[in-house]
Amino acid sequence: MSESEDDEIIKSHVASDRILLRPHAVEASGLLWMAIHGNLCLALRHPSNVGESRDLVVDFVKRLGRLLVEWSVLTEEQLRYTERVEVEEGSTDIGS
Repeated sequence: MSESEDDEIIKSHVASDRILLRPHAVEASGLLWMAIHGNLCLALRHPSNVGESRDLVVDFVKRLGRLLVEWSVLTEEQLRYTERVEVEEGSTDIGS
C-alpha cells in the first residue's frame, strides 16, 4: 500500500474537525471522575507520553482537578497534595 493510500484510509476514519472540536458531555459520579483524574495522572507519567495530545490531557486534568474541588469531591489541600506527588514523579506540568 502506498503512503497516499495510507493517508486516505486514515482520513476516512478520522472524524471531521466540526465533530472533533465540539464539546461532548459525559455524566459520571464524583468517585468515577476522581478515578479518571488519578488514572490520567498515572498515564501522564509514562515517558513516551509527549507532544500535543499530552498538552491537551494536562489541561483536562488540571480543569478536572479544579472541578473535583468545586464539587467537594476533593479538598483544595488534597488536590495540592496530588499535584505535588505528580511533580515529584516527573510530571512537572501538572503542578499549578
